[in-house]
Amino acid sequence: MVMKFVRLVIALASLCALAACSQQIYYREGATTADVKRAQNSCALQALEQAPVKTRTRIIPGRFVPERKVCDADGNCTIYPAYEEFPEYETYDANADERALLTRSCLAARGFDRVSLPYCDAAQRSGVVPGVTRTLPRLTEQSCIIPRGSGAYQIVTQ
Repeated sequence: MVMKFVRLVIALASLCALAACSQQIYYREGATTADVKRAQNSCALQALEQAPVKTRTRIIPGRFVPERKVCDADGNCTIYPAYEEFPEYETYDANADERALLTRSCLAARGFDRVSLPYCDAAQRSGVVPGVTRTLPRLTEQSCIIPRGSGAYQIVTQ
């Protein structure tokens, strides 16, 4: 039982480590990055119509601090009364998760898959002419991605 738990923890830690070493993009072979962006925007607007922003506020109660007695070296004591700290108010969008799901479903219906590409290592980066991917290439097992800022990227296939 303990070994299964340890294996599960190791697997989850490995998955978390891999997630930090990759980037997720929407992908359809042959599509342009402009096509992807247009589809993302269209699907996001459609999702916003189906699940509009629904702002909610939750109250996080303040922490209770119990009474405490503080004494000095001479035995003089002061009692500080108990009190409750002020609550915190947090606003959130109750439809955010549903909207994200609707957007992903819409993109899937248009033929776009969510893929995770590993970041290229230094050797792969130095072996290519820097650029920005405009048309999504056929992916291979060796495909990797180089972020180019402002949402742009370069997919390297070898």
